[in-house]
Amino acid sequence: MAATASARTRSLRASIWGSYRPEGSRDLRFDFIRGFAVLAMVVDHIGGPSWLYTVTGGNKFYTSAAEGFIFISGLLVGLVYRRIIEREGFAPAMRKALERAGVLYLLTVGVTLPLILVSEMLDLPWATGVYFTDPWALVIGVLTLHRTYYLIDVMVLYTLLLAVAPFALYALAHGQTRLLLLATWGLWLAFQIAPDQADIPWPIQGNYLFHFSAWQVLFFTAMTIGYYRERVASWFSRRTQWLLFGLSAVGFALLIALYRLGDGVWQMLPWQNPAFADPNELIVLIFGKGDVRPGRIVASIVVFGFIFLLVTLFWRPLHRALGWLLMPLGANALYAYTAHIVLLVLLTVALLPFPSFNRELRWLNTLIQLAGVLLIWALIRWRVFFPRPETRVRWALVPLALAVLVLVVAPLDPSPTQAGWDEPGLQAAAPRRAANAFGTPIPRGANPNALPLPESRRLPETRPGAQGARAASGTNALPEYVGPIHGRFVEQWFFSRALNREMPYYLYLPPDYDESGRGYPVLYLLHGASGDAAEWPVYGFIDVLDRSIQANDIEPFMVVLPQGDFGYWVNHAEGGYRWGDYVTRDLVAQVDSTYRTLRRPYRRAIGGLSMGGYGALVQAFRHPEVFGTVGAHSPSLREDNSVVDFLGEGAEFAERDPVSLAQTAPNLEQLQIWIDIGEEDPWYPRALLLHSTLLERGIPHEWTVWPGDHDMDYWTAHIPDYLRFYSHALTRR
Repeated sequence: MAATASARTRSLRASIWGSYRPEGSRDLRFDFIRGFAVLAMVVDHIGGPSWLYTVTGGNKFYTSAAEGFIFISGLLVGLVYRRIIEREGFAPAMRKALERAGVLYLLTVGVTLPLILVSEMLDLPWATGVYFTDPWALVIGVLTLHRTYYLIDVMVLYTLLLAVAPFALYALAHGQTRLLLLATWGLWLAFQIAPDQADIPWPIQGNYLFHFSAWQVLFFTAMTIGYYRERVASWFSRRTQWLLFGLSAVGFALLIALYRLGDGVWQMLPWQNPAFADPNELIVLIFGKGDVRPGRIVASIVVFGFIFLLVTLFWRPLHRALGWLLMPLGANALYAYTAHIVLLVLLTVALLPFPSFNRELRWLNTLIQLAGVLLIWALIRWRVFFPRPETRVRWALVPLALAVLVLVVAPLDPSPTQAGWDEPGLQAAAPRRAANAFGTPIPRGANPNALPLPESRRLPETRPGAQGARAASGTNALPEYVGPIHGRFVEQWFFSRALNREMPYYLYLPPDYDESGRGYPVLYLLHGASGDAAEWPVYGFIDVLDRSIQANDIEPFMVVLPQGDFGYWVNHAEGGYRWGDYVTRDLVAQVDSTYRTLRRPYRRAIGGLSMGGYGALVQAFRHPEVFGTVGAHSPSLREDNSVVDFLGEGAEFAERDPVSLAQTAPNLEQLQIWIDIGEEDPWYPRALLLHSTLLERGIPHEWTVWPGDHDMDYWTAHIPDYLRFYSHALTRR
């Protein structure tokens, strides 16, 4: 009796906590895990921060659903097509693999064309400013996979991987496994060392993250594992699985702890390297997503190894609880991903009439994301718009019809105010990327504020006619202070009507500016009273910006560095110099008419340090219809004491005083405002008064006080913080 009871107990436990047992030829675990990856993508793309980010990582963890999706896809290709080769032969397997790549190509093109058209016409939050002045080039670029778009980049990557998969299958089927692994890991290593030279198959406009040379290592390594699945599975006994499960659980916990501790843990390292003064740069070097850095590969092995073993060892309870949801999503991953793009567009368009809608409410975002997942699940269950064999030809003609639609609609020019419809202005001649590496960065330990600025850094006199010393338009500038970069840094001149003279400015163009054919947000960055237009580059701003864009840490944007002398960037009292109009009217118009810019206030920022912070606040507060974002870094907020006579007194001073404008200026709630200052900064009391004034009026803003004084060391240390703020502000609506 006791033995019978014990057997029943073991049977009951096995039925409740039983591990995975194969049922047929299809491995259901992969559908389950890929379904979770699809769910995470939906959650991370729809809405905003939510409680579900605790589970998905919010696309900010050391690995993401994209790595899981690509790896599992490669695994299934190796597993499935080996069976086809064994059952039908090599040639039929190759034909089916190419047919699968063709279907994915049609889906990718069919989604890209309408997404670009709708996003740019309606100026949706992720619109990148694609110019429609040459619709034929746009359509051909999409059809030839030379152009992609938001959320489609991973589909382009998957299409290219499947197109190359037959060659990998040939190597596996003919015993060339080592050669395949050597090639795939060799290409990955080459991309880590020299990404520009190892980036294949061709440049893809709009692709900033999924570089084929880096991401292919996940796909083809997984494909090899899938091809030899039975041999690999024989290496892991039940006891070994439990051991690896425990080790991966510990590794996963350590990654979570490392992520939660944030930058602080990296500052505790026993060694210090000046090249990584910003901990975030070191994190990107180790865990960078676009380049699939070594740390990201290790994190992916740990995290997805843990998930796979968890699903394997606790299959029955997990399948019983979540299988109804995840299995359909995983088995129909491409349909689910496409549906989530359509859902995202519809939701965003529905919210356009409500600009004040709070997109940061976690509980609301959680509900929206759950509703989106359930809606996609319902569409799959009821097979809504599922392609069938009898409708295959009609579905194949959809991309062609959409291409014709783009060619017809694009020239109609329904909204001349949109950047995407304007004819881009004439651009200065520019060398190609290969000629853009130049100069040596200024040593970060030096303090140019401690000594007079060297003559080599001084701009030529800006009086009328003093133009003999200028650099040729469009050439690289300040090689002694801007190190080797992937973008371009040039000096330009233009005639300012407000000042009635020609004025210089420096301009940074992102690495892909020459090839992308799209518009960019713009940051106008103002120097302080003791500096000139070269001040920010001397502090390393351009170097850090270029590295951050190249590492995909921030979104690309342009930077304009004007010359302001000691004008405080405002129109002077009693009809004096019009330094404010020079920036807000003349310079903005010059840049917008010359370069591919996004010409909406929320795509245009102004910032500055010290005197530049003062001027940035005044211009943004007085002209929120021009600048949607303002950053004031250690602003030297003058008082009404006639020390600077051109600021005026009384009512005239109030028109030029950020604190007074914070009390009276209209529409400040439209601005994204950042103010930071050091604890020992002599301007701290006045900055605190500005902060209090904005609080009393209920104007949202970011206020930060860090250790430090009013000097180069303070500004240099916080350049990464400034970049993250401007990137986030300029790329969201």
